[in-house]
Amino acid sequence: MKRYLLVGLLAVVLASTLALAQGVQVKMFTVGNRAIGFFTNLTGAAVTGFHIEFDQPVTLLYKVEAGGFVQNVTGETEGIAFDFAGQLVSYATVELDWQPASAKVALFQWVADGQPAGAPYYTTLSAFLKVLVGGLVALREQAPEQFGSLLESFFAANPDLGAALAEAGIPAEMLIASLMTAPPEGIMNLLLTLVEGFGIQTLEDFLAVIDLSLLLEALGL
Repeated sequence: MKRYLLVGLLAVVLASTLALAQGVQVKMFTVGNRAIGFFTNLTGAAVTGFHIEFDQPVTLLYKVEAGGFVQNVTGETEGIAFDFAGQLVSYATVELDWQPASAKVALFQWVADGQPAGAPYYTTLSAFLKVLVGGLVALREQAPEQFGSLLESFFAANPDLGAALAEAGIPAEMLIASLMTAPPEGIMNLLLTLVEGFGIQTLEDFLAVIDLSLLLEALGL
């Protein structure tokens, strides 16, 4: 057993988190001056890589796989976002070590043949908004009528949001019509405007202010 895993499991001072997202199991530990993450493929099928983002710049220190092999697409070891490509079987696990130990995983997404596989893991508001926009655009392209109906139901479930937008001169009907054609950047700008307008700073605040249950259910999040 690799020494970091052994130390991580036995250390009393380590910090750990666990997330199950219908696609990825994430376990994170802090050992000394490094963070260690274990990412398990729970999509139910093989994947061809993954995308990972952190909440601050990191230096990648180590990677090892059980159940396949992936490599850093660019070879860069410093940054905020990284892509790995290769082959990993179902239930394969990737260990990734990085510094500083204070850096947290903001977003993790398995990829299969260039497309997202399974539900993503996210911990920050910006990562969640990115996932939400990507899911909404994909749904709109696949089923535009369903997408329109979903938006109508969403605003019906959030009357306060609809009223606030109406006061700002943007009735729900106008917004829905815009979302039916807006590019991903336009949808993201809209969400960021809502976030700023409501004084939202965290993912928890966003989920508390707006009822996203219909959207999350439709997108499998």
